[in-house]
Amino acid sequence: MKDSTAVHDEQALLGVLQGVAKALECAVNQHTEVVVHNLRQPESSIIEIINGHVSGRHVGSAIIAGPAEDKAFDTLVASKAAAHPNEVRVVANYTSKASDGRSLRSSSVVMFDADGVPAAALCVNVDIGAIERLQRDIQGALIPTVLPPLPAPRAETNIEDLIEEIIVTALDGAGVPVERMSKAEKKTAVSIMHERGLFVIRGSVERVAARLGVTKFTIYNYLDEIGAKRS
Repeated sequence: MKDSTAVHDEQALLGVLQGVAKALECAVNQHTEVVVHNLRQPESSIIEIINGHVSGRHVGSAIIAGPAEDKAFDTLVASKAAAHPNEVRVVANYTSKASDGRSLRSSSVVMFDADGVPAAALCVNVDIGAIERLQRDIQGALIPTVLPPLPAPRAETNIEDLIEEIIVTALDGAGVPVERMSKAEKKTAVSIMHERGLFVIRGSVERVAARLGVTKFTIYNYLDEIGAKRS
């Protein structure tokens, strides 16, 4: 149980990050997304977002709704070593992917609490394709008089659909019905779900256990065997 001072400090940190995001809104172009996460509430981690049309997210979106191949997210859910108290990790200039396959250039700052647990994050995602198209127009002397219009908002999949998509994709990878899956195949499926961050969501262990026809303790054993760090 965190004392009131620690809670106050975390709320102050989140407030600062929200202020930074709002300030950046005046500096970044419409193809650059800025996101603030409260990592204490993974089911609705986004508390501030600028240009959410880039990834199709909004305030209240879950952390698992983020870009695929996100190295900063890997820092949160698959870190091989515990963070130092109050550590700040910068994961800079890496490529991730939006849900529709577009490439994003991303950088993230992940902040940990006094116990080395991830508490907050500030992430920046740039739609590379949109920027490259604009550069080609300029280089071809097709300079627009105004910036191109904002893209239409992308419909976001709700958290239940996201969870189901992660589970189904992992199970389909085995190529056989669940009732015929071997222990190794089940463990591989659990590993895929872990890599996509499913187990940061409350109740996900029980849900996966029911789908695999095993107990939740079996899922915990699989996670231990693959070296997953439990929260």
